[in-house]
Amino acid sequence: MESLNLSKLVLEQSFLELLNEEDIHFDAIYTDNKELAKNENVSNIQGYLADFFPWINKDQKILLILDKLGISDVLEYLNDFRSVCILSCFSWGASFIKKLNPEIEHLEKEGLERFEIHYPWDLDSFLKALKKGGNIFIPLSNQEIPENIYASSNDEEEWVAFIDKSLIDKKNILSLLSPEKADLCLFWMWNHFEELVKLSQLLAMREERISLHVLSQWNLLFLDETKAYFSDAKKVWIILDHLPSEELQKKVKSLWKEVVFYTPHYEKLRSIFAEYQFEETDFNAMSLFERILNSL
Repeated sequence: MESLNLSKLVLEQSFLELLNEEDIHFDAIYTDNKELAKNENVSNIQGYLADFFPWINKDQKILLILDKLGISDVLEYLNDFRSVCILSCFSWGASFIKKLNPEIEHLEKEGLERFEIHYPWDLDSFLKALKKGGNIFIPLSNQEIPENIYASSNDEEEWVAFIDKSLIDKKNILSLLSPEKADLCLFWMWNHFEELVKLSQLLAMREERISLHVLSQWNLLFLDETKAYFSDAKKVWIILDHLPSEELQKKVKSLWKEVVFYTPHYEKLRSIFAEYQFEETDFNAMSLFERILNSL
């Protein structure tokens, strides 16, 4: 199966060509990546941000591609923008190396409530989010995702081959495990696909009733229709790749009394390589699996 790294893709000239091929148009594109800004259709973010952003036409449809900058650096300047799509490359663990300010918190940022937060599960869903218009925020982790999640593989060990197209066709919530009257209900944002699938395979072999649901948008967590996924569960866990603030915890616990956040142990992070960051921060499938079993 073909896969790609969206953080790297959006910083390449080929991404601009892909936008044209898919008939995705923006009135203006801005980035802090100097190489990408060499394209005549891309403007470089430079100087003081407080001086730069007021010059941008707020009524235009804007694409903002962030390399070194993070969402916390630019959010305060975007309050009056009509339609802005923010691509934040190298979020999660990679942000400690790439970003001026590590992105280990973003969901509770003031002003972000105006944005739909998307976690693309393949290239198709990523392009679909770009086409939506309005205010969109897409945090991109330094991970490989499939070009098309519906694709199959001849390799029996391919980790994504078991996904059934009928499960996810036109869905924003994917239920990988859904036993009746689950003892534990797990929610995960769809931004670490490989670890997610590995975890579902480990849990599927257990006798305990554990449900696992994946959200393509953070906003979906607070909709009434989502309650059907956890209404009978004894416990609810939310697996996040960043740290929840007290404000965010209170917001979530107003919906469910018994809720636990499972987040990475960032203090253990030492590696600059994505393939080791999950294990070092106890956020890989096996660590999550062991923690879940210990909680039952």
